[in-house]
Amino acid sequence: MLTRLWWTFLKIGWLGFGGGYAMLSLLLNEMRQLGLSMAQYADLNALDLLIPGPIAINSATYLGQITAGFPGALVATLAVCVPSMVLVPLFMRREALIRRNPYLAQMLTAVKKVSVGLIFAVAFSLLLSTTMGIDDLSQWRQFHIEPLNLLIMAAALWLNARYKINPIWLTLGAGVVGWLSFYW
Repeated sequence: MLTRLWWTFLKIGWLGFGGGYAMLSLLLNEMRQLGLSMAQYADLNALDLLIPGPIAINSATYLGQITAGFPGALVATLAVCVPSMVLVPLFMRREALIRRNPYLAQMLTAVKKVSVGLIFAVAFSLLLSTTMGIDDLSQWRQFHIEPLNLLIMAAALWLNARYKINPIWLTLGAGVVGWLSFYW
């Protein structure tokens, strides 16, 4: 399992273009291959909002811990960091050449567009999981609306869009509402 975690997160580190949020779809795919559930993926996203640090490192640590305990967390975290430790120094030496290269600039523009699409795909998967209780559209006949989850999501969306409330406060507020609903 440690070898599989190493290669999985090394691949995520090398292919995670567009930053942490763009990496979420790649993480979702790899989580499914490791046999983890959508609920665990939703937990991962909630933890990423609460725990400081880059999404890739937090995700690697969390998934490594779930699948193989502390050794898994260590291996996955190191594996996801290796590509950055190699590529950043190489690119820093050639930064001026990279900025002036029109082909690379066009490629990066295309990668940004794909990253946004992948972020939306993950958001849609989480929407299905948390508000309808299904993992993907193939299960549409089994869906059931989770009214509280839908209300929390809509309230957070509205409060952030209308009043620009800090996502940390929205996350903490949602946690309090969830905690209270458990005891209610």
